[in-house]
Amino acid sequence: QVPNPALTVVSYALPALLVLSVGFIAFNAFEIVAGLVWVTSRITPAQPTRRTGWGGVKPFLLIATLYLLNLVLIWLKNNRTINWDILVISPFLLYLLSVGLGIWGVRRVVEQSDKLSFADSAAWLYAGMALLCTATLFYAVATANDPLVEVFEDAIVFSYFGMGLAFAVYVLVNFGQLFRQHLPVYRVLYKPRVVSLLLVRLAGLVIVFGLLAGNNYFTLKQAVAGHYNSLGDLYNTHGDTETARSYYQLSVQQEYQQHKANYALAWLALRRTDQPMAVFYFQQALLKQPSPQAFVGLSNTYARANLFFEAIKALQRGIATFPRSGELRNNLGYLYAKTSIADSAYYYFQSATSGVSQAGVPKANLLALYARNPGVLAADSLLANNLTESDYESYQANALAVRVLQKKDSITATHQPNWLGRSDTQGLSVGRFASLYNYALSTANPDTALTNRLQRLAGQPANQDFTDDLWLARAVAEYNRHNPAEAFALLEQLADGNERMGIAYHRTTGLLMLEQGLYGPAATQFAGNPDTLSAYYQALAYTKMGELALAIPLWEKAAKNDKSVAAIHAVLYNQKQPATDLERAMYVYYRTDDRNRGRMWETIADPNLKTVSGESLLNGYLATRQPFYAAMILSQMGAPAKLTPYARSLENLSALRLAVARNKPNAADTLARATFISAHQAERLLLLAQVQEQNRHPEQAGPLYRQASQLAPLNGDIAAAAAQFWRGQKQTKQAYALVLAALSYNPSNPALLKNYIALCLDQGLRDYATDGLTRLQAATTPTDYQAFAATYQQRVAFLEKSREKFSE
Repeated sequence: QVPNPALTVVSYALPALLVLSVGFIAFNAFEIVAGLVWVTSRITPAQPTRRTGWGGVKPFLLIATLYLLNLVLIWLKNNRTINWDILVISPFLLYLLSVGLGIWGVRRVVEQSDKLSFADSAAWLYAGMALLCTATLFYAVATANDPLVEVFEDAIVFSYFGMGLAFAVYVLVNFGQLFRQHLPVYRVLYKPRVVSLLLVRLAGLVIVFGLLAGNNYFTLKQAVAGHYNSLGDLYNTHGDTETARSYYQLSVQQEYQQHKANYALAWLALRRTDQPMAVFYFQQALLKQPSPQAFVGLSNTYARANLFFEAIKALQRGIATFPRSGELRNNLGYLYAKTSIADSAYYYFQSATSGVSQAGVPKANLLALYARNPGVLAADSLLANNLTESDYESYQANALAVRVLQKKDSITATHQPNWLGRSDTQGLSVGRFASLYNYALSTANPDTALTNRLQRLAGQPANQDFTDDLWLARAVAEYNRHNPAEAFALLEQLADGNERMGIAYHRTTGLLMLEQGLYGPAATQFAGNPDTLSAYYQALAYTKMGELALAIPLWEKAAKNDKSVAAIHAVLYNQKQPATDLERAMYVYYRTDDRNRGRMWETIADPNLKTVSGESLLNGYLATRQPFYAAMILSQMGAPAKLTPYARSLENLSALRLAVARNKPNAADTLARATFISAHQAERLLLLAQVQEQNRHPEQAGPLYRQASQLAPLNGDIAAAAAQFWRGQKQTKQAYALVLAALSYNPSNPALLKNYIALCLDQGLRDYATDGLTRLQAATTPTDYQAFAATYQQRVAFLEKSREKFSE
């Protein structure tokens, strides 16, 4: 009872199989010379007494000499005695030819000796031995057992040379006279007159043993090495690597330059993380019979040991030895891609595409090179447009990455990985994971099918290596589906207790919250991270909240190793005058307490910075109901043709705000058709809804409020405005649900708290309303609180009177 019974039998029976195979090769060794006799003594039926063509002794001697010379050259090349670039016939082709001729030869021997029946016994015995020898030979080749393959080569060369030479002498001695008479010698080839066939075989064996002795019986050592290799393969297949290693080492002791055992020992050493021994065995494997795989293994081992230049040299030696190997070129390009030598990486990836069985591999690596070098993409806009369709999943993944970086088009369902529509019963490969990950993180309109698929795949045990990344992809997909609360919850689960990636997940959550305008929760996310970058983001969050005092120590921490941040910090706190457009823009945008910052804004030359910072001034004028000055600011913003998509969208949004503030529905409708980025779509819908509500068109305002709330469900201002509208439409439950969802992320938003208190009173939730009033007092100014508190008391008194009347 063993795991691989067939392999076990072959491995342990290999010595006997070798003896039988070598015996069959020796038995069949002179068949090619016998075939030459037939070629040079054949007659035609039309001229039975005359040899056709160029028959006779001389042609026989010439062809036989060339044949034996071919065997000598093979032997000299195998022994490295000569290194000539000459064409010789492979010994294995000679073997197959002799096996075919042997059928004719055995039949002639049997017929001319009259001792056995060819059909009843000789044919079956010959076929069985031929199959046994050929199967053993193919086993040696299939397992890349080079000592065993060389044993067969030597057995063929020695036997064919020794037996062939002896048989040629046998033909000349016994049938030389018949040759000269141009008679059909092949008909009596096995009816000798002087020298018997048995004596020929004995003489041939003497020559074979002489060649073996001249080779110091090295072929026998190779046979032993080949047997140990087969046993090493057997135990390696069983998972018993220690026993396998012992057999491979015994094999190396018999022949230290062989490829098979050295290559296997190198990989076993890598399993034990013994890199010096792996390098030693890979180098041994390359001594006599190098392979592209061994060069790659040696290079990878050097790379793991951070010996970068040695790794490159190993691959360069491999390419010099195997100039057509696309795999070696691909690996060398991969090493160069890790450095700043992008042109060399490009050259080797490009040249590898024509020399590999899977052209998608170097093409995928070429796309990775583009993705990691955005400057290349910026310089050549045709790269993303030249992406071809491919079933190779890694190529699909990198094509998505290039499309995202190129930003020429949005990632849509047309770029969905091909396999995504099929069943997900199997685990994800690296290529499938990468293509799914890139698609989920970048698709413009993810649907529930994608998020459900990500959830199922993350729950499969086969995908445990990708679980966290699949959760992250699902979180981003939920965020892009305008479901930020679910996204934040998923990211919080990922960050909880994650020592390796917790900082990154908290930072990601904080950045998404900043994008949603949730500055307080974002600052809380960054506060748990000790790194300087998170301190910078936290300082920015507090600054956006208007809490400049809280941001001071964070700006100081972020500015320690960054001169540009230090300059911004000094400008924001009046420690220096702004010197650059960026510094002026930061001051104008965030120092809303400085009423004279408009003069500084006018000196900003960069149109994008002037537009973005000018929004702060425009909003300030609109908040104080000064639309005339807001219009002046709008007129001085950058020209649309000179603006980035973000700045242009912000300028269009500012113009729409001004139109709504002036209550001009027609102008607002026209401005709303301008270009807006996705981050501004929710506010665009809100402004349209407000102008419709102002002009008493609730049937048109309602859908717009609903769409705005769906795009930004956690935005406090949008939720408050929409809730106030729905409350006015007697849709209390809908309004309450909006407020409740947004309030958990906007606990200090006065408008949201006021709507919450009012909705609680509408539903008779007096305790919740009282709690909300307490929170409002801490969130707004005393004047605003006193005004709302008076309204609140009036409402409470009204409700009390209504209750008393109802009781009466």
